[in-house]
Amino acid sequence: MKGGNAVQVGNCLQVMWLADRHSDPELYTAAKHCAKAHLAQLQSTEEFLHLPHHLLTDIISDGVPCSQNPTEAIEAWINFNKEEREAFAESLRTSLKEIGENVHIYLIGKESSRTHSLAVSLHCAEDDSISVSGQNSLCHQITAACKHGGDLYVVGGSIPRRMWKCNNATVDWEWCAPLPRDRLQHTLVSVPEKDAIYSLGGKTLKDSLSNAVIYYRVGDNVWTETTQLEVAVSGAAGANLNGIIYLLGGEEGDLDLFTKPSRLIQCFDTETDKCHVKPYVLPFAGRMHAAVHKDLVFIVAEGDSLVCYNPLLDSFTRLCLPEAWSSAPSLWKIASCNGSIYVFRDRYKKEDANTYKLDPATSAITVTRGIKVLLTNLQFVLA
Repeated sequence: MKGGNAVQVGNCLQVMWLADRHSDPELYTAAKHCAKAHLAQLQSTEEFLHLPHHLLTDIISDGVPCSQNPTEAIEAWINFNKEEREAFAESLRTSLKEIGENVHIYLIGKESSRTHSLAVSLHCAEDDSISVSGQNSLCHQITAACKHGGDLYVVGGSIPRRMWKCNNATVDWEWCAPLPRDRLQHTLVSVPEKDAIYSLGGKTLKDSLSNAVIYYRVGDNVWTETTQLEVAVSGAAGANLNGIIYLLGGEEGDLDLFTKPSRLIQCFDTETDKCHVKPYVLPFAGRMHAAVHKDLVFIVAEGDSLVCYNPLLDSFTRLCLPEAWSSAPSLWKIASCNGSIYVFRDRYKKEDANTYKLDPATSAITVTRGIKVLLTNLQFVLA
């Protein structure tokens, strides 16, 4: 969906219907691709509920990301006119093809003997088992990465502004529009509400801190500059909560030439493009990693620093990792997936990727052992 075939989420079903009527296969395919990627958002709209049967069949049989809840969409369409549509129920369920159901978490890191990074995809089952469902070789010097929908987006390599994505359905790498300028240690955050990916802060190639914010419109394959951060930071953790990006910690300026570990919380509202700094600070400083669960942000730093941050109540709750982990300080990585929080160790012994799974409702922690991963140094954990 690039160039002249860009389709907006809000009108993709109308465009698909018109392209079908006027036999425009390129526009039809672009609109169908958009509908598949945003089915959860579209299923309650009038356009979807009045969608002709043959168009719905074409959408769901072409491969819909499981995160888009296609079964619920089919039921919503049938229930809107159950008397006439009940007869289609079985054929629609048979036609449905879900994709990406095996990738819940991406690990990006390095094997000790390689300079290039690897992306390992994990499938997390309800019985606490975690299995490796795929592996892709990346270039070296990855500077930022995020998961948007079912796809993995990666920035870096020999040209630091270059971005590409791994299509989870085909496992093919596709070039995306490059960033407007080279950036290191910036924070890449997926904002599904706007079908966009935001890049915040970082450093220039001359090692100066940046307060720039730019965003990538996925459907249009275009980067746009927007309002700057209040405070320039690099290496911060980023978390999107209902269209507000929380930028946590990292490094900030100290005097003229130096940097210091940051305890700041900056909030960037993607609706208004305004940024503000919270009047209070984090309980720890520097490098950290964050994941969102419902209205909470779970943050991990060094040692046993696992904190639950509630932005609505402006409160922090410290959670303890088991003593075996906290006794050997390391930077943890964290991911939110299937209603649970997964905590990963930054450095593994080879093929010993034990992982902690936290139930946010009960704070109960279970250990998942025996994950056979070649990575010994994690750069990103994405869910």
